[in-house]
Amino acid sequence: MSMTNVDHSVVRKLAEWNPDGIPITSVYLTVDGRRYPRKSDYEVRLDNLLRRARAQAEAEGLSKDALRSVLGDLEAIGSFVRDEFERGDTRGLALFSAKAAGLWEEVRLPRPVRDRATVASAADVLPLEQVLETYRPMCIALVDYGKARVYISELGRVEEVTDVIDDVPGRHDQGGWSQMRMQRHVDDHRQRHLKRVADALFHLLKTNPFDSLVLAGPAEARQDLEHNLHPYLRERIRAGLTLALTATLDEVAARCLELEEEQERNKEEAKVKALQAAAESGGKAVTGLAGTLAAVAEGRAAEVLVTLDLSAPGFSCPSCGRLSDRGTRCPACGSTMEPVPDVVEEVVARAVRQGCRVETIVHPDGLARYGGIGALLRF
Repeated sequence: MSMTNVDHSVVRKLAEWNPDGIPITSVYLTVDGRRYPRKSDYEVRLDNLLRRARAQAEAEGLSKDALRSVLGDLEAIGSFVRDEFERGDTRGLALFSAKAAGLWEEVRLPRPVRDRATVASAADVLPLEQVLETYRPMCIALVDYGKARVYISELGRVEEVTDVIDDVPGRHDQGGWSQMRMQRHVDDHRQRHLKRVADALFHLLKTNPFDSLVLAGPAEARQDLEHNLHPYLRERIRAGLTLALTATLDEVAARCLELEEEQERNKEEAKVKALQAAAESGGKAVTGLAGTLAAVAEGRAAEVLVTLDLSAPGFSCPSCGRLSDRGTRCPACGSTMEPVPDVVEEVVARAVRQGCRVETIVHPDGLARYGGIGALLRF
């Protein structure tokens, strides 16, 4: 099967897949070339993930057939990443396998993800849902006074949708003589053109909703187009770019990626600043691993902020499930704690199950002073 890009239909298919009692192995891996320039950099981390997943499967008392299936899936995932996968511009990878039940899905992701591997009765689609929520569609309108090209950028893919302008009434209703007369009224002609583009963008917003709008082209034309836009469109403007109408799709895609990364970084910085302000004023926030584990355990966390590759060994209570960064006795019920290989992964999974937002901080400098993790609180 060829690799697919993440979209809602892929998530739905995986979530609804019935493996008839065969466990599904789900693996997420960051393969971002900026973070891991060499292939061996992410292969080492994959080997650790697969080893942990194998130990988890062997400890769970699965039937012989189920265990054999899982071990085959782990082997297939390892050999796919090592021998077949070509990274290109892919920054994250999600693999789902239950070969005995006919499931094998390879999904490319446009952003890094927290590494994790799970063996369970259903596919682990929560990280995919978070990616879909984070990467909202962006519209790019490349316009001058005579032409316009329109693009939608979504989940790392850029598609030209210029035909929306052709569908707007009035574009083809001038005959030859009328057209010549309009040349004598250049301003009128320009304004009609920009009005048509504005109408097309509003139509596109209603049929294919997008979160942000980027106006590209000569500055004067961009400003004139902005005056013609519906307020719903004006409030979505995120940037203006000077870009030639002759720009290739690759050039447009490269500028989109730059803008998306800038927006992502700004969003991360805003989240970290909110956490810092709340923590320093004694408000609704905790920082550091111990405080975050306690807040999630007590159901007080509204949003967990965690650095992408943070991991730490820790402990879990076999009686009440409480997580801790220190062993000995459970702070909640007094039972003897048991070690877990990565308590950060455990607390992230638990937070998500509680309906708590988890914001992955890709740029590690943001949370470094707090040990890479913190939480904004409900109360």
